[in-house]
Amino acid sequence: MRVWIDQDLCTGDGLCVDHCHDVFTLLEDGIAYVVEDGEVQNDPGGSGSLAPVPHKHVDSVIKAAEVCPGECIFIEIDQADAERDVEVDVKIAARIEIRDDLGDEAAA
Repeated sequence: MRVWIDQDLCTGDGLCVDHCHDVFTLLEDGIAYVVEDGEVQNDPGGSGSLAPVPHKHVDSVIKAAEVCPGECIFIEIDQADAERDVEVDVKIAARIEIRDDLGDEAAA
């Protein structure tokens, strides 16, 4: 699973950081960003900051996306991971992409 934040939509509430501070951070601009191996991924408004999510943080990242008031957290799941038994709130379904092994995009 991978995650990115659309900073143009971020409201800066910091709920994502509350749910998973190992994957999300707030910078001095008051906007949330994803973190990969301790490095902030900074591609505002774009998926260039797509970062892998460690397995132990999958549930926390999904919960962060569910509670995000700006609806700015986007998730990409590999087809193999999509079969994992994870409950996802229907309101974030539009922000989840499932990718098959060939990299083709499919609707969630």
